[in-house]
Amino acid sequence: MDLIGDVKHLVGDVAKVGEDIIMAPAEIAHWALSKMFGDADAELNKIAQELAELGKQVDALGRDVNAVLGGMTWHGAAADAFIAHAQGRVRELNSVADELGQLSGSVKQLANVL
Repeated sequence: MDLIGDVKHLVGDVAKVGEDIIMAPAEIAHWALSKMFGDADAELNKIAQELAELGKQVDALGRDVNAVLGGMTWHGAAADAFIAHAQGRVRELNSVADELGQLSGSVKQLANVL
């Protein structure tokens, strides 16, 4: 009986079990996404692209609203209140555009991990 060989074999088996425990969640996620979407990687990349494009569209909408606000000829207290309110909504649109971009990056990263 070769004790050193047995120890090496045991260490290798332990390392394999450790790797299986660490990789199991990623493999399970990949399997589940494949069952839901078919080719999970391609579908996730497509979703990431759509999210990025939607973020660009929301950003463009914010710029368009700002341009309209900048060109208004209406003046007075009511106009000031309206513009302040609308600019608040534009800031919200900018936040949504940023969050869509971040979500797109996260989905793309998930596709690359899987």
